[in-house]
Amino acid sequence: MIEYVTGFMFSECKRHVVLVSKLKPEWQRGKVNGVGGKVEPGETAADAMAREFMEEAMVASTPDDWINYVRLVRPGSYRIDFFFTSSAEAFSARRGESEEIGIFPVDALPDSVIPNLRWLIPLALEPGLRFDAPLDIVEAAHPLHAHRVLSALSERSR
Repeated sequence: MIEYVTGFMFSECKRHVVLVSKLKPEWQRGKVNGVGGKVEPGETAADAMAREFMEEAMVASTPDDWINYVRLVRPGSYRIDFFFTSSAEAFSARRGESEEIGIFPVDALPDSVIPNLRWLIPLALEPGLRFDAPLDIVEAAHPLHAHRVLSALSERSR
């Protein structure tokens, strides 16, 4: 199983979020997503999140800065751990590797966002929630069904 991380760094006021304009994988090309990538051997997901954010957005953080709030699993295929944090450093984010970094108002996300960001971002910002452990979501084996479920969740959050 391939392990990935995706993270959202919010401004301290939680009105802005750092996102990346994706070049790869191909299905994400031209879309905007959270910052992230693969978990390397020997890393925890939180270690990978801090490393990826430094590599892609040039903002230093520690694994303890990140809250793991959602774990999305496609059995036998992949796992994505979603994280969030807030920092005054959000506005200093800039391109580190090959993909463009942007800082967007959370209430005016671009049309090109990956659909699940429309519910992942509000979930991270929900004031009444505390994440002592990530919410586990297991995707259906059929990709079209999973896409419909995630699209329906995205539509509800609009």
